[in-house]
Amino acid sequence: MKIDHEFLKKILDFFESADKPTITLVDFENNAFLDDEHCFVFHMQILCDRKLVQREDGEAGFGIVDSNRGEYGWIAVPLRLTADGHDFLEALRNDEVWAKLKTDFKDASIGTLWSVSKQLLEGYLKKKVESLIVI
Repeated sequence: MKIDHEFLKKILDFFESADKPTITLVDFENNAFLDDEHCFVFHMQILCDRKLVQREDGEAGFGIVDSNRGEYGWIAVPLRLTADGHDFLEALRNDEVWAKLKTDFKDASIGTLWSVSKQLLEGYLKKKVESLIVI
């Protein structure tokens, strides 16, 4: 399965827009994220792999249990967006970074997306700061 940049960003946005520090799969289900369970599980797994999202208790996983028949069960464990997750979302929200990722890195892995987005944001911020410095 390929990474869907829009869906990935939608998940990260959902974490940040929550009115509490943690959310559960119930929150995702109530907001139609689980309509395509395979897509949701895939994207959550890669976010957890990179430690952009994690369980509040620090344990592995995010509450999905695979039945080995392609069906999922789940438990409502508290999940949070990590500091790196917030940083990644900040980079994705930058219009220039987002445009570059969608065009020049459309088939990139999560590691590449994270690394490149960070570098691009740093570059754009450096240019912005330089334009604000009056000599």
